[in-house]
Amino acid sequence: MRGFGASFRARIDDLARHPLTYISLIAVAGAAWVVAREESIRDNGYIVYEAGLQAGARAAAFFLLAISALAVASHRTRGTVRWLLPRPVSRAAFVIGQAAAHALLALLLLAAAVLPAWAAAAPFGFGDVVTAVEGDEDDAAFHYIEEEAIEPEFTAAAMRGRAVQATLLLLPAFLAAAGLGLFVSSLLASAAGAVILAVAIALPLVYLPEVLGLSADTARALPFRAAMDFLDQLREFGRHFNTAEWPGYGATGWGGALAACIGLPALAALLFGLLDITE
Repeated sequence: MRGFGASFRARIDDLARHPLTYISLIAVAGAAWVVAREESIRDNGYIVYEAGLQAGARAAAFFLLAISALAVASHRTRGTVRWLLPRPVSRAAFVIGQAAAHALLALLLLAAAVLPAWAAAAPFGFGDVVTAVEGDEDDAAFHYIEEEAIEPEFTAAAMRGRAVQATLLLLPAFLAAAGLGLFVSSLLASAAGAVILAVAIALPLVYLPEVLGLSADTARALPFRAAMDFLDQLREFGRHFNTAEWPGYGATGWGGALAACIGLPALAALLFGLLDITE
C-alpha cells in the first residue's frame, strides 16, 4: 500500500511529541495503581488486580478514543492534509498507517494498566480460591470456609488462566476504541467535533446496551463490554462466589472484535478516500 510506512512513521513521531500521549500513559498507570491500592476486599490478588485493571482500562479506552478521533481531523483542522496528500501517500495508506500507530499505542496503554495493577495485587497472592459450600441459599455466596480443609474449586492455574484471558480481551477493546475514533475522525473536519462525536457514540454502546435494546449476547459482541464482563467475572471468582460461572466468548464475540478492530479502520480508510476532505 503506497505510503503506509511513511504515514505510520509520521504518526509515531506525532505521538512521541504530543503531550497527550504521556498524559494518557501516566493517567492510565495512576488510575490502575490508585484504585488497586484502595480496593477494600483483599482476600487474594485476583480481586485487587481486577479492580486496578478495570480502572486503568476505562481510562485507556477513553484516551485511545480521543487521540484517535484527533488523528485525521486535526490535520484537516490545521490544513496540513493539503500538503500531505499530494505526496506519494494514498488516502487509504494514510489512514491505515494512523491505525497501525494507534495499535502500538494501545499495547503501551495496556502495559500501563497491567503493570501497576499487578504490582499492587502481587502482595496478596495469586493462589487457589476456595468457593463457598455452606450456608443457606441467601448467604451462601458470601460464606467463607476458614477451617474446613477441602479441595479448591478454583485452582491457582485456572484462576491465572482466567486472569490472562480477561487481560488479553482488553486489547481488542482498545483497538475497537481506536478504530471508532479513527472512523469518526475521517468523517469530520473539526478535531473537537470528532472527539465529541466519538465519545457520544461510544458511551451508550458501553454503558447502556440494554437501554438500546441489545440482548446480553449481542452486547458481549461489543469488545469493550465483553472485556468488562470477563473482568467482572474474574472478581466474582476471586470473591469465592459459589455461583460464579466463567462466561463464554464464542463466534459472536470474536466476530464483533474482528469487525471493530479491522472493519472500523478499513471503513475509515474507504470513506477518507471517497470524501473530498481537502476542502
